[in-house]
Amino acid sequence: MDTHTKELPRVRALEATTYLLKCYRELFEGDLLKALYYIDRALELEPDFRLALFLKGLILNAMGEINKAIDTFEKLVNYGSKNPIVWVFLGQSYGLLGRCDKAFSCYKNALGTENKFLSAFLLKLICTEFLGEYEEALKSCDELLTYAPRFVPIWVKKADILRKLGKYDDALLCLKKALELKPNDKNALYLMGVLLKRMGKFKESLDCFKKLIDELGVRWLDAIRHAVSVALIVGDLETAERYIKMGLDIREDDVYLWYYKGELYERLGKSDEALKYYKKALSLYPYRVDILLSIARIYERLGDVKKAVEYYNKAIECRDRSIEK
Repeated sequence: MDTHTKELPRVRALEATTYLLKCYRELFEGDLLKALYYIDRALELEPDFRLALFLKGLILNAMGEINKAIDTFEKLVNYGSKNPIVWVFLGQSYGLLGRCDKAFSCYKNALGTENKFLSAFLLKLICTEFLGEYEEALKSCDELLTYAPRFVPIWVKKADILRKLGKYDDALLCLKKALELKPNDKNALYLMGVLLKRMGKFKESLDCFKKLIDELGVRWLDAIRHAVSVALIVGDLETAERYIKMGLDIREDDVYLWYYKGELYERLGKSDEALKYYKKALSLYPYRVDILLSIARIYERLGDVKKAVEYYNKAIECRDRSIEK
């Protein structure tokens, strides 16, 4: 082989590197199309140029060309790449296509290469929860917390998974830990309120929602609904009325809030107004059995037996229809 022939591979490698540097420049300028053009030129010269393949995968991902990005990252893996970052980006690409099973496998490979890769733990956790593998998700939470014990969102996530498994006391301990680390964490307070309500600790639940809504200024409709329901349970009608108004200002066609308003006025002994609000709720959700029963109950109390029977029959029809479905 003459000297010229020996130099050709070296020249190709240098030229490919030049295109790679041009790709970098275009990436910094935000021009993904030009960056892709230069990276393709680099790969024409050196098809197994791993850094170029990695950059191409990132560019394709950013452009929304997910299937092409997967093909590119798969090439890197097939070339024997053991870089955990490659596995993570391959997993993310599969995740964007809803292929959580494949994504989960990629994150396991990433962690097999580097077992302290926190991003891989986090993404693996998302996949396991999506797949309903809650016990596996708990393991991922514990692994993450081993390396990042002050990471509040994972304490909250662990609590949510434990809640789904019915382990309320353990979930509560996780939320208390989260609130030790960050006393005003909104997600932890919300979940604690929901959990305490489920556990029948209504006064404590209402305290959580009051802090969330009144002190921290949160205006989440679901939190307001929960606050109204527990306020009615503990008999704090003034708070219930205030939150109902707040919720209806956010969404005036919320069936739950109109139903709660009917319940509030029924508690206040104002049957005519309670009927009006229950019927408003019914107009939004015509086949809701509990609304029909509430209306029937008020008519019965008012002595209008004919109307009461009419609504009781409607409730029975709706219940039977629901059972048949």
